[in-house]
Amino acid sequence: KPYEQTAIRELADYLARRINGTLSIGGHSPVTLQVGDTDLAREQHCLSTELEDERWVIRSVGDQVLLNGGGTRGALYAVYHFLEDHCGIHWWSDFEDDVPEASPLALEALDATGKPAFAYRDIYRTHRRGIGPLTALRNRLNRDGDEPIPMALGGSFTYGSPEHVHTFDKYVPFAEFGSSHPEYFSLRGGQRVGGQTAGQLCLTNPELKNLILKRMLAYIEADQKDAAEHGKPMPRIYDLSMNDNLFPCECEACKAEAEKYNPSGFYLNFVNSIAREVGKSHPEVFISTLAYYFTEEPPKQGVRAEDNVIVKLCDTKTNEAASILEPDNRVMLDFLRQWQNHAKNLFVWDYAIVFTVTGFPFASEFTYGELYRTYHENNVTGIFWEHEYPFEADFYELKYFLEAKLAEDPEQDADALMRLFMDRYYQEAGPFLLSYRRLLDQQRKARQGYISWFPPASAFFHLSNHALKECQALFDQAEAAVAAKPRIWARVRHARAGLDRLTCVKKASAPIFHGAAAGNAESPLEPGLAAAAFERLRTTRDSWVEQWPAKDLIREKFATELEACRLPEDMAAPPVPRELENRSFYDFPARRLEAHAGDVTLVDAPESPVGKAMRSDVDANAQKYYDLPLELGFYDVGNRKSLGIIQFDKPVGSGYNWYRLPGTVRVPKDGTLYLTRAWTTQLRVAYPELIGRDFEVWASVKFTGPKFLADSTDKNYVFVDRVALVLPEGP
Repeated sequence: KPYEQTAIRELADYLARRINGTLSIGGHSPVTLQVGDTDLAREQHCLSTELEDERWVIRSVGDQVLLNGGGTRGALYAVYHFLEDHCGIHWWSDFEDDVPEASPLALEALDATGKPAFAYRDIYRTHRRGIGPLTALRNRLNRDGDEPIPMALGGSFTYGSPEHVHTFDKYVPFAEFGSSHPEYFSLRGGQRVGGQTAGQLCLTNPELKNLILKRMLAYIEADQKDAAEHGKPMPRIYDLSMNDNLFPCECEACKAEAEKYNPSGFYLNFVNSIAREVGKSHPEVFISTLAYYFTEEPPKQGVRAEDNVIVKLCDTKTNEAASILEPDNRVMLDFLRQWQNHAKNLFVWDYAIVFTVTGFPFASEFTYGELYRTYHENNVTGIFWEHEYPFEADFYELKYFLEAKLAEDPEQDADALMRLFMDRYYQEAGPFLLSYRRLLDQQRKARQGYISWFPPASAFFHLSNHALKECQALFDQAEAAVAAKPRIWARVRHARAGLDRLTCVKKASAPIFHGAAAGNAESPLEPGLAAAAFERLRTTRDSWVEQWPAKDLIREKFATELEACRLPEDMAAPPVPRELENRSFYDFPARRLEAHAGDVTLVDAPESPVGKAMRSDVDANAQKYYDLPLELGFYDVGNRKSLGIIQFDKPVGSGYNWYRLPGTVRVPKDGTLYLTRAWTTQLRVAYPELIGRDFEVWASVKFTGPKFLADSTDKNYVFVDRVALVLPEGP
């Protein structure tokens, strides 16, 4: 069998590197290692067909050693457990394994067995085309994202056509049916809208069920034929899940169903109707769907998934740096506990990555032990980690190692696994880096750090300037400890990149305070610390990408990030405006604001006292969201609710003028101030010194062009040059 041949080859190759001299087991030498469905396996009732799928067995019988397991991966797992548990071999990444120095090896008699705790174990990675799934297999994952696992490696616990997620638009493409059958798609604002990012399906439409069922059955039959012809494993799961957006259908029928059952129950009723029909002809197939965005909250009215339906609960609401048992993550914990009563097959789609400032440091690894145990205790049967960008994400190798190991056995000691990794991967630098990670975690807890899956850079500013300096000192010690080991030094320097980027960005974008007392503002970060960090990023970071097939794309990404770390030439505080004289406030000039559309750009603004402004090109916006009224609002991203909105029907006058949100806003842990109805000019205010405090919200805006000012001959633009969070006056 091809997977047994792989197991034999892997065993022989690694033992040749590990053993110099004799291998003795249970006092016997030489020994014969029997892999797969051998005569010894038959005598011991350990054939692959006699054992549970993925169960592995290692057993010495005299001078013979049995290495086998159930299904197509059991023998491979037995070999990898033998190499890892008894020979001390580890696989850290696609490019780095760890084999102890070759020597004789004497082992006690062996009798061990195990089976992964979760039936489905998948870590989705990116930029890996051409590398292959061998690292995932060696760490006992049974899927490797979109990288197929061939039968020579045991095959995948995988999905069939058309895709593993967000398939509404695959089954009923808006491009195909939008014109001929607009009634198939979401009603939004009086129009029928569909597509992956713009809308969903109108699930109360009576024609959709038969259309989707027919296409799903065709996919199943085509996949079965392909599997038979090419000796591939038959896909076990077919996905039917919502498009990747927040826009459900607003028609009266759909709204009534969502109100009655909750959106999740409404969607699940539809998926169940498909699953029941598929089960009649294909009882071996599972149908998966998402509990995501507006369907994360569990159903009402007793709606429950059919036994051949898998519900994937997506964790989009939590603080990634905190334990699932901490108050910040109570919503996800409650959903998890409730969903197990609505689905026999419950998977979790979790996020180990942040998508806005990928690579900034946060010590989520300390939460993994509690997280996996909680999943297991609440009947989760599958885990999908979305963990992209392995070439730059924070401490990727450590987190990947823990994610894979705990998916196999959540009862393991996560701290012991972490120490093992630090000692073996970073060697003499390990104690310093473990201290660094513990300091990050301590700061997050002490200063209420909140890391969402789309955080602003300021969300990482819970690391105080004093602690940041301590972290850099720990890296200095770590690099010195392995200075004579170039390969290990390179690992340490790579691990430092996230901290270096944070050091530069924090120096450039710390809040500017005007007033008599700066509250709990901290002393400035030393300029030399940021300059040294930038120089490390400039001179040594690029070398890490040489091993990657996608190295040119990665270099481009690193170059863009390097520019974002460059310190501005002028970091002086802008002058206090006349309107805010004698007031205490935090000042955010235009370079601190974020543009969330291509028609918003940072431009020179000679008329502005800060010299720069975010400019919205009014005429380029087809939706006319930059037309009056001007909207100013504050949004609590973490809790998904508005904290205040106001619209201005006309400009205050020509030039830059201040516009104010009425009353005050208490800054949440994950808050956004936005301007214009398009929300395309934003300020994320996750600064520790602001969280939990009340402020007046002011924005300085200029309008040009005849659309706004009758006598203007300029183009139609909206400029925002600064935002101020002003401390309230009086008691």
